[in-house]
Amino acid sequence: MDQQKRFVLAMAISGVLVLIWQYFFAPPPLTNPPGENNAAVVKQEEGDKKGDAATKGDTTASGNDAKNGADEKPLPKVEAKKVDVSSQEIVTDKFKLGLTNAGGGRITSIELLDPEQYQKAGDLLAEFPEGSMDYPFGVKFDKGSLNVPSDAAFEVVTSSKNEVVYRYVDPNGRFQLNKSFKVNEKHPYLLDFNVEIINRSSSDSITDKMVLEISGYQDPDKEKSFLDFRPDELEAICRLEGDTERELFSSLEEIKTFDGVLKWGGINTRYFMWSVIPEKAAERCVMEKSKGLLTTRLTWDDFSIAPGATHVYKQQLFAGVKDLDVLSAVEPDLGESVDYGILTILAKPMRWLLNLFHSWLGNWGLAIILLTLLIKIVTWPFTEKSYANAERMKEIQPKLDELRTKHENDQQRLAEETMKLFQENSFNPLGGCFPMLLQMPILYGLYVMIINSVELYHAEFFLWYTDLSARDPYFVLPIFMGALMFAQQQFMTPQSTNPQQAQTQAMMKFMPIMFTAFMLFLPSGLVLYYSLNLVLGILQQYLIRRKFARRREKAAVA
Repeated sequence: MDQQKRFVLAMAISGVLVLIWQYFFAPPPLTNPPGENNAAVVKQEEGDKKGDAATKGDTTASGNDAKNGADEKPLPKVEAKKVDVSSQEIVTDKFKLGLTNAGGGRITSIELLDPEQYQKAGDLLAEFPEGSMDYPFGVKFDKGSLNVPSDAAFEVVTSSKNEVVYRYVDPNGRFQLNKSFKVNEKHPYLLDFNVEIINRSSSDSITDKMVLEISGYQDPDKEKSFLDFRPDELEAICRLEGDTERELFSSLEEIKTFDGVLKWGGINTRYFMWSVIPEKAAERCVMEKSKGLLTTRLTWDDFSIAPGATHVYKQQLFAGVKDLDVLSAVEPDLGESVDYGILTILAKPMRWLLNLFHSWLGNWGLAIILLTLLIKIVTWPFTEKSYANAERMKEIQPKLDELRTKHENDQQRLAEETMKLFQENSFNPLGGCFPMLLQMPILYGLYVMIINSVELYHAEFFLWYTDLSARDPYFVLPIFMGALMFAQQQFMTPQSTNPQQAQTQAMMKFMPIMFTAFMLFLPSGLVLYYSLNLVLGILQQYLIRRKFARRREKAAVA
């Protein structure tokens, strides 16, 4: 027992002597300048290439191996100092980003500059409350070993139009955290975003787990109409290996967690996105909604940093338009952010054609018109069968009404005589529906392509059509389209004396009204397509009607 007391007393005296020596006599240790590695770190990287490193992943020890890091002199305790909150700015030809050193260094605004039509989107982060600490690209540590206050103001080390570097030094001298945002040299909508963690301790390793938060804000009290098709709703999105997970702000009710190899994740709207593409895949994606805040969290596996070593997380930040050509140039899987649904196989080729026609004509409205003409040519044989079947129906309608009157009380005989009449006149009861059903995938594929094409965002056509992604401000096209639908209906539908069929025809007359009301709030680019398609459909019906009229004249003469 006395020996244990003497041992404890000796250790206590030794500890006091070590502290006194460190305070008065220890030489100042070397530190790593922000964004750079010191010579010892470079040596360790060379040692890693030769197989001498004892650290894991991106961890870099000071000295020839991890063991030497423990022999370094301890780094002194750093007194906490007040850092004023300030704003920084990064500007390229494509975007202007506002940043702040508050909250750990975050991006506070994203404004697109080129092409000019995207400037009208304004600040993509404008809805965040003033002074928010939840702006995108915040870094946290899940296990609490690295304690960085959520409202900490980082020191601004570098601030230029191309690069901003922030630094945070633990007041206890255990670690240093550097965050750098730098314009990517190859891709105009990308930033190189590095998070560098330096273990300043001479004896203790640091083990933790990094979490990167990408957030968006949407006013939870903002009323949203069912007929509001404007692309302003936020969506959390994560691209896992072989699958894409997405949740709209309005539909996310509980925390969603997805484990696997995470290629990228972020927040997007219909036309724009801000996201993270990590160099080393994350292991988990979490989607969460809290009042007006929608957050996508990327979590990596545990890291361990030896004393004096450095651990670096490298990733790229994308802030720009959801243009498939731009996205594919950055990262092939990034194009999955554009949601064409189950008809992607049709929507993507039509989008490619739309862009091709625009390159020829220089006007997106004219490109839609040319695409409509091409689709009509492709579907002409199908619609011709449908319209021809309708003309045959007009010819046999009087005979069909006679049969209904004659066999009113004998439904079996009526069915037999009706089928016999159809066969004698080469009429197929499904001939009018089936060809039209074949067109439905094409029409729907075009619909999802147009409403998801950022190229039409504030794209000018003529007169007041200055945004083909928005509704017609004066409702001229939808009303014109409704009138065309009514005319086509009158043109196609044969008049019947049968009371039941006449009632059905009367109800069908309300369809143009209902469809027009629905189209009032859809993108004018889409209404332009449907209107022109109806014009071409009426023209095709007219040609087929003339064909049948000539045939009846020849039959009458014969």
